[in-house]
This record gives sequence, structure tokens and C-alpha cells, in this order.
Amino acid sequence: MSEPPQPSPSSLAHREHISRLISPLKRVRPHAPFFRLAAHRVPTLWTLYRGLLRFAPNKDIRHRVGRLFRKFQHLTSPTQTKVQLEKGHRWLDIFSRAHQGGEHLQAVLARYGKMLAARREKDDWIEILRAERAWDLHMRTRPILTGSHMRATIYNGPLPVLKPQPVHITMMIRNRRRARNFRLERQLRLFQWREDLAAEAHFENTLATTSPVPFELEFGGPHAAVWAHGIKTQLDQVQEAYTRDYARARQQFDLALLEKIKEARRERIRNKTRERERERRGEVLNITFKRRRLGYPAHVLSKWSPKERRDRLLVRRSASEVGYVGMLKRKLGWKIREEEDQVSEEDKKRLDKMLRELRAENERRRRLADTEERTLARRKSEPPVP
Repeated sequence: MSEPPQPSPSSLAHREHISRLISPLKRVRPHAPFFRLAAHRVPTLWTLYRGLLRFAPNKDIRHRVGRLFRKFQHLTSPTQTKVQLEKGHRWLDIFSRAHQGGEHLQAVLARYGKMLAARREKDDWIEILRAERAWDLHMRTRPILTGSHMRATIYNGPLPVLKPQPVHITMMIRNRRRARNFRLERQLRLFQWREDLAAEAHFENTLATTSPVPFELEFGGPHAAVWAHGIKTQLDQVQEAYTRDYARARQQFDLALLEKIKEARRERIRNKTRERERERRGEVLNITFKRRRLGYPAHVLSKWSPKERRDRLLVRRSASEVGYVGMLKRKLGWKIREEEDQVSEEDKKRLDKMLRELRAENERRRRLADTEERTLARRKSEPPVP
């Protein structure tokens, strides 16, 4: 069989020359995105951004440059980034020519700065409103102490109950649950491997004693301790993790944390007291709407008469403790405070006597008025005397 023809030295040199010409033209795709490469960051920050800030003619234009860079700093598209970079380099060229003495460009930039001054004031107000809105949302959704506590478990130490519960606490417990499940599966797998290695070592040792042909052991003999050492090291790591879990479950509450929880309970009582007082003054709060929507189960409502059903719903949906609602609550056994207008027995007798005298006087005046009306009507009906 004949050998394939070998290329001539001139052909090899020609191929090498073409390869040197084409290699610089090959596209090289970096492993990192372009916005993390020094070839992009250094010219953008140290040449473009620094140059724009240095040659900006006034503070309003300098503020606008910084604002635009902060706006477009999260661009990840090479095409969009290229458009913004080309715009920035055009601005840098204009700023530098105005800095070198271009009167026309200086006048244009002066007018541009006046326009940006009014726009900057508007943007500042928008930022203030946006910050206030974000702060209001934060205050309405911020975690607060409820006055309760979470006992220590293998997944978490002693913690106060927060509402709403912060995400990092929820994810901490979730990740520890997942890690414990993975750790348990890993431990079972290691136990199986240890049993398999013990069986293989026993098989090789038995075969070595009975086989007439000597062979090299892989799992038995002196190699058994080496294999067992690696598995024992991993099992010890798993057991240390279990020990940390049990130690976490035995943790006790700190005295400072318990005092904060008790203070949260006191503050909750004070807050609810203020809320009830506001309701008694006539304010309609969120708890008022929730109470109005309260009801009883159907199997309970079916056992009551219409009047009893109306009375019970009325006392449940109202925060009042006086008047008709207060009378119904006392009748149904609600624990409410005494009325503020209670008087002693002596004062009650005196007030009742005054009430009887007032009613008698009103009745006397009513009869006298009726008598006068009848007399006047009779006189009008009589014929005149000639």
C-alpha cells in the first residue's frame, strides 16, 4: 500500500502565512460578559465619564451626566451600550472643544444648562416623592413584634414572632430543612457504601485464603482501613452537623429578648386600647370594617330566633358599650366596664323626685294650655251680643 503524498515545504509556508493573516480576524468570545471586562470598564470610567465631568461647563450639565450614567449603568445589551457610548463620546468632543475656547459651543451649552436647571428641580421633586412613597411602603410592611415567640427547634434558635415575617428568616429555616434532608440521604448512602465495602473486603479476604493463585487485593487486607477512613470522615462531618442542630434546639431565650417580647405585648394592649377609644369617638377604622363583616356559623344561626340572631350580630359588630348595645351586651353576659354615668342611691332618689316634679309641672301647663284653647274656641263660636 502506497503512502499519501506529503505537502511540499513551500505549501506549508504558504499555509502558515495565511493562518497568521486570518488569526487576528477570528472572533474571540470571552467567558465573562463585556461589562465586566477591563477593556470596557477602564475606557468608559476613566476616559469617557471622567472626561465629561472634567470638561462639563456648569454644575447642571455635570449633574445631568452623572444621572445618565447611573441610569444606563445596568445595560447588558452590547448594541444599546454601543449607542450610549457613541453619544457620550460626541458629548465629550463638544465639551472639550467648548473648553478650548469655542464661543458658539459655549453659548449653546450655556442655554442647555439653563434648560437643565429647571428640569433638575423637577427631577429632584420626583426623587423626593419617590423616596417618600418607598418609605411609606416600608413603614406599612415593616416587621413588628407581635408579643409571641418561636421556640427553639433543630432549624432555628429562639426567635420572636414578627409580622410579616422577614424573608431571610423564612429562607434560613427553609434552607436548613433542605440541608437536613440532603444530609440524611447522604448518610444513608454512606452507610450503604460502607456495607458494600465490608462485603467486598470479606469476599476478597476469603478468596485470597482459598484461591491457589495469588492476586492483588483492592478492598481487603490493608486497603480496607483506607477505604473505611474516607467514609468515616464524611460520616463524622454529618454527625457534627446533627450535633449542631440538637445544640440549636436546646438554646434558651435571652433575657433581653424576653423583655422585648413582654414590652411588645404591653404595647399591643396600649395600641388596642387607643384603637377602641378612637372607635368610641366615632372613627371608622379597618378593624371596624372587619368587625362588621363578622358572622356566626350557619349551624349556630339556625338555632336562634330572628330577634336573638339580630341581637347577637348587633353586639358583635359594634364596639359601643352604652345605650341599647350596652344593655344587650350586659344581657348576653359580655364583660364590659360600668357605665360612667352611674350615681349613688341618694342622688338617684333626688333626681327621680326632680323628674316627677318636672313631669307634673309639664302636665299642669299642658292642661292649662288646653283649657285656654277650648275657651278661645267657644268664644269664637258664640254669636256676638247686640
